[in-house]
Amino acid sequence: MTSTAAGVTLRPLTTDDIPAHAALLAACEAVDDTGEHYSAADLVEEYANPDLDPAQDIVGAWSGEELVGYALVYPRSTDGTHQRVHLEGMTHPEHRGLGIGSLLVGAMLARADAVHAERHPDLPLRLGVHGVSTNRAQEELLAEHGLVPDRWSFAMRVRLPVGAAAPPSLPEDLALHTWTPELDPALHAAHNEVFLDHPGFTPWTEVMWEQWVRGSRSFRPDVTLLLTPRDRPDHVVAYVQTSEFDAHQEATGRREAYVAKVGTRREHRGRGLAALLLGEALRRYADAGYDEAALDVDSENPTGALGLYRRAGFEVERRFTTYALVRPPLAEGGA
Repeated sequence: MTSTAAGVTLRPLTTDDIPAHAALLAACEAVDDTGEHYSAADLVEEYANPDLDPAQDIVGAWSGEELVGYALVYPRSTDGTHQRVHLEGMTHPEHRGLGIGSLLVGAMLARADAVHAERHPDLPLRLGVHGVSTNRAQEELLAEHGLVPDRWSFAMRVRLPVGAAAPPSLPEDLALHTWTPELDPALHAAHNEVFLDHPGFTPWTEVMWEQWVRGSRSFRPDVTLLLTPRDRPDHVVAYVQTSEFDAHQEATGRREAYVAKVGTRREHRGRGLAALLLGEALRRYADAGYDEAALDVDSENPTGALGLYRRAGFEVERRFTTYALVRPPLAEGGA
């Protein structure tokens, strides 16, 4: 794909462009203060995502030989009511205000429309963009293209060790495990069941799970904790799944345990299992040499997770906005 605006050309990014892409992300984070850091190795993993078509879903904006922006379109699995597509993109701070952002958003919308037509034309298309709430220029740009604030989330952090009281004892009917390959299918199934009542959730496919959890270089199985009934050792009822992004330590000098997923099955809620696992995870993080732990939580999480994390010692560090746009079905008989 090629197009021009303000002397800029769009073309698909390849693995040869990863060093330039990583430098672009670092330049944007330094100005936008997202708290999110990515290494070239992280991008290698992302470019290899089987759910993406690199020739169409990852696009760079080039001014001569300089990468001045990028756009990514990530089609998600349908939740049965919508075809969901995640969009993301950035423009280099030194090249903002030249129309590059608008060019990139237009390219993302065009690609998302093509995905809609190819995959689920009978369903509405729901587009989402996630960005730090303090970026007003981004909010105004997205509004020009019909993407408006829809949901909010918080990035939270706690320094380790946490001087909290010991958690409740493990219930007699449950056993505590760290992750093993044998328990992974049960963890995957539990996560898809736990989050069914969360707005906007789409089940994690096997491809997604392999990409972002089990097969990810950032996954930390030794500090991923699971609870199973003693009489059903292959059935996960609560969990804390942990990742570690080495780019964070490279950028800040602090080692971070990222609490990627926390959940409890409905029939076991109200027993304090999430608090128990989170407290145990924080102790293990400290023992393993982590300096801090971080997580993200939806401001309208229906299980009251925000209060849980605050009681564990986490404090809100940043607020993020999800911008959304819904397009109608393309085919007759759609929802």
